[in-house]
Amino acid sequence: MFRAWCWMTCFATCVFAQISGQVLDLVSGLPIEGALVTVQETHEQVVTDASGAFALTDTGLNRVVVAAHKGHYHSALTLSAPISGTMFRLELVAIENDPGYTLWPPGDCGSCHPKQYDEWLGTPMSLAGFNTWVLDIYNGNGTAGGMGGFVYTRDSVHAGVNPNSECASCHQPQHWIENPMAALDDNLAMPTPAVMHGVSCDVCHKVADVNVANINYPGLFPGAATHIRPSDDQVLFGVLADVDFDVPTAMRASYQPQMVAELCGLCHQDKNDPDDSHSFNGVISEPTYLEWLDSPYGDPQSVLYTTCVDCHMPPSIDNEVCGVVIPPPRNVERVRSHRILGTTPNFLENAVEMVVNTEIVGDQLQVQVDLANTLTGHHVPTGVTVRNMILVVDAWLDGHDPLVSPLPELGGQVVHDLGGIGDPAQGYFAGLPGKFFAKVNHDQNGNGPTFFTDATGITFDSRIPALAVDTTTYAFQLPTGNNLVHVRARLIYRRAFRFLVDAKQWTVDGHGNPLEDVQGPDFGHLMEIYSESLQAGVAAPVPALNAWGVGFMTSLLAIGAIAVRRRFRAEPSKDPLP
Repeated sequence: MFRAWCWMTCFATCVFAQISGQVLDLVSGLPIEGALVTVQETHEQVVTDASGAFALTDTGLNRVVVAAHKGHYHSALTLSAPISGTMFRLELVAIENDPGYTLWPPGDCGSCHPKQYDEWLGTPMSLAGFNTWVLDIYNGNGTAGGMGGFVYTRDSVHAGVNPNSECASCHQPQHWIENPMAALDDNLAMPTPAVMHGVSCDVCHKVADVNVANINYPGLFPGAATHIRPSDDQVLFGVLADVDFDVPTAMRASYQPQMVAELCGLCHQDKNDPDDSHSFNGVISEPTYLEWLDSPYGDPQSVLYTTCVDCHMPPSIDNEVCGVVIPPPRNVERVRSHRILGTTPNFLENAVEMVVNTEIVGDQLQVQVDLANTLTGHHVPTGVTVRNMILVVDAWLDGHDPLVSPLPELGGQVVHDLGGIGDPAQGYFAGLPGKFFAKVNHDQNGNGPTFFTDATGITFDSRIPALAVDTTTYAFQLPTGNNLVHVRARLIYRRAFRFLVDAKQWTVDGHGNPLEDVQGPDFGHLMEIYSESLQAGVAAPVPALNAWGVGFMTSLLAIGAIAVRRRFRAEPSKDPLP
């Protein structure tokens, strides 16, 4: 019996654990729990147990097997199955912040990774240092009209204590890394390399850790993340746990699973700092990461689990990862595009599903609009608080202008004043049937909207959370007669509140692209549209009689009845006599 058990154990080991061993720390010799051991460019991957042990079922020859663990460099061995007792000894990544280190120019990274560099070039990430809207909000120096509206250095209650603010930690991160706590560099006419590089390769791929306890800190503010400036080996962090390239002066790979979401949260999640204590425990200004985390999309156990990278860095068109050496033939699904985008037409038009139901009930056209946020992993709209979305519902008679002579709406569901007060033909939609979607803050005096730096509370938040449905209803008065009636619903995205756009005279966005917010016919980007024509027949009402009319009609009926009775009596009977 014992022999049979031993034989079965040996057989199971040979069949189900063809490559086995242990992962240890190079210096301490202690086992590493939770390390990933991967047969390169396959789905064969296991996680080490508390003793650092692993067992792979791969049966191939000359397999490149890579051990990886957050905080350590990768280690690779070429192995042939069956083999046991394999030892991987991982070297800890030194946590260094060498002030003499200069972040690599993106073009230098592009010499080995030309496709990824070309994808990144020209994106908002690469242009972050040149965002004129950010400068207009900070000190008014971004555009000709930048001094209009809110200017932080002039108007903020925090400007005296914290004149630099923390804008540069996200919008000019290399400048911030090299000059901690620095103000934005607004010399865009003669930009420094730090400004020109935007959010570059060496900014993201040098983040060893994101401290999620401080996820509401802005960008690379001290305590938010560990960013490495090495004095020796050139470490680069990534999410591919099977990279075996190891050239200390060029690149040593280290596994960093936080690059799929938490890294994004550094700049897409923060609160303001109401008491200037650097605790950042005030009102949320950038909410996207926690919106995602609090939804099923942020739950690794959910069937809906989807990371930031899954949507905003989709699989590339091919598997090219290096233009200098021949890398392993990677599955194209694992090679992610570095053309990182957000509020493009493609994203905006595939964010919300709109369903409109119409019905004629008596002398009313009743409309119900359902907006379902089923296609994003966060609220819509998300991002900084000036982002907003407007639903406009129109109904009008055929041959009429919906902006000049619309059918009157009876229910009172109208667009908030922040949709713009003025001529609807010029995009000022306040008061029209519809709804305004935004997070609106107020200051310490209760006035709003206020810019997020000065916010002390939230006046209202009408945005649509992930997987939620917003429903509004409308009732339009129909005239009498048989009429052809048109109904239309439009969902429109705006990059800023209309009053702020007007105050700063913006006609282009922060990167110089034409601003749809000030362009007809929709004055924003048209996310969804629905239109329908209905034939409505409303009968003319029977006139109501007043007291005199009722009396008059009663008298006429009485006179008529008497006349008929007298005539009947006067005529001889035509019945035969009995």
